[in-house]
Amino acid sequence: MELRHLRYFIAVAEALSFSRAATRLRLSQPSLSTQIRDLETELHVKLLERDRSNVSLTDAGTVFLKEARSVLSRADKAVARAREAAAGITGELRIATVDSLTIKFLPVSLTRLHVSTPTARVHVQERAPSEQLPLLQAGKLHVGFVPMHFARLAAGRGLGKVNIIRCPLAVMMSAAHPLAKQSGLHLLELADSTFIHITMFGSDAQRMWTEEICESMGFVARIGSSASTVDNLMSLVSAGAGVMLIPIVAQRPETPGVVVIPLLDPGLDYELHMMYNEKYPSDLRDTFMDIVKEEVAKLGPLYSPLAEGNTAPRSNHKRKRSGNGNHGGTGDGSDDGASDGSHRHATSAAGK
Repeated sequence: MELRHLRYFIAVAEALSFSRAATRLRLSQPSLSTQIRDLETELHVKLLERDRSNVSLTDAGTVFLKEARSVLSRADKAVARAREAAAGITGELRIATVDSLTIKFLPVSLTRLHVSTPTARVHVQERAPSEQLPLLQAGKLHVGFVPMHFARLAAGRGLGKVNIIRCPLAVMMSAAHPLAKQSGLHLLELADSTFIHITMFGSDAQRMWTEEICESMGFVARIGSSASTVDNLMSLVSAGAGVMLIPIVAQRPETPGVVVIPLLDPGLDYELHMMYNEKYPSDLRDTFMDIVKEEVAKLGPLYSPLAEGNTAPRSNHKRKRSGNGNHGGTGDGSDDGASDGSHRHATSAAGK
């Protein structure tokens, strides 16, 4: 039995006439009669009483008519939803992110997506970059956000990438720090400072990232306390327990007692990539990615290579000074970093 058999039966049952139903269906009357007989034979049930001048429903036919209409309605709805999903109007979107690195553009991007596709089901989860790649490859995630080193590791996995963020680094410190009034600093000026860090996803990636950067500038970082939450981290910084390196894209609104000062060293840029699987096309995903690209472009050339007027090559972003803000992070990383010429190690922290 196929859906067409249900449509044929419903047409006859509603018209109570094979000739009128055949005209409506644009079939010959003999062909329609054959289809209905085949349906009754398959069901082992008589659905219609017919004679030379009349057609009527049997009790079984009355019950079957109600159920057939329900089945066709659900089938039509399934087709409509599939077409809407294919057109990016509805469907499901699974996103993985590192919140501290996407705070400047992800909330507004999700708001815009909801306005344009209110029936879409969107799931956002915090995932370490090292966890995102296999999930993307398996088609369990539609979009992920990872630092540059992970984007490189994706080569050969069928994953596409868009470099959405390339920004300078900054140092977060107590407002009472002797250097807190400076408008910009070179990292070497902090060689005698204690560096604190945040533990993310059960990893000391941020600490290892900090050590890499300091080593690339010619000194060994003195590592101090760590925090497991943003609030605790800000309390440590405010109390003067140490300073912390962050990409400026991770700055948040000002916290009393905390200042953020841009680093002036050329080449210490941080890159963030938006990842997706090219083998699993999705118009809803593409709509979301287009919105993200528009939103990061609005951040300006200080933050994104997609911004209008950003003509700098990928490996040498033009610097500007940033204002105050707070908390930052680098995602997850390890000592398996990879440098990129003029970028040194700022974008190369890797994780597990």
